[in-house]
Amino acid sequence: MRFPVSIELHRSRLLVVFLVLFHLLAIACLLVVPWYLLIRLVLILLVGFSASYSIHAIRFPSIVGLRLPVLDRLECCLSDGNQHEAILLPGCTVFSRLIVLRLSFGVGKKVSRLTLLPDQMSANEFRTLRLWLRWHSTSPRAEKVL
Repeated sequence: MRFPVSIELHRSRLLVVFLVLFHLLAIACLLVVPWYLLIRLVLILLVGFSASYSIHAIRFPSIVGLRLPVLDRLECCLSDGNQHEAILLPGCTVFSRLIVLRLSFGVGKKVSRLTLLPDQMSANEFRTLRLWLRWHSTSPRAEKVL
């Protein structure tokens, strides 16, 4: 692995499809449940707000890239053009087709969750990030931070 590694994140079409599908499934369940119509309409409205918020968060992410400048550091590239060193927090998960990160970065140490799917970057970048995260979780420095 050659450093620095820069990863530009794209929107995940797969994540958008899953979010829309699950929100539609929730609405379908609310349509068939035998509750009062007013309660069902309020809950359908809440599911609609949830769908709108989720799609908006995917469309305009705050983190648009990740950078691995050296072996033991991670930087976040934000949508406003700034780069901040990030600290991995406990609760990060790495699977073969999914990465969920909990990061702390910025001046106020903002905590952010980042869900990454393979269609958000090239296959080589996804593999590199998975490898770096798995190595970082077993390193002595990670135990001190986490």
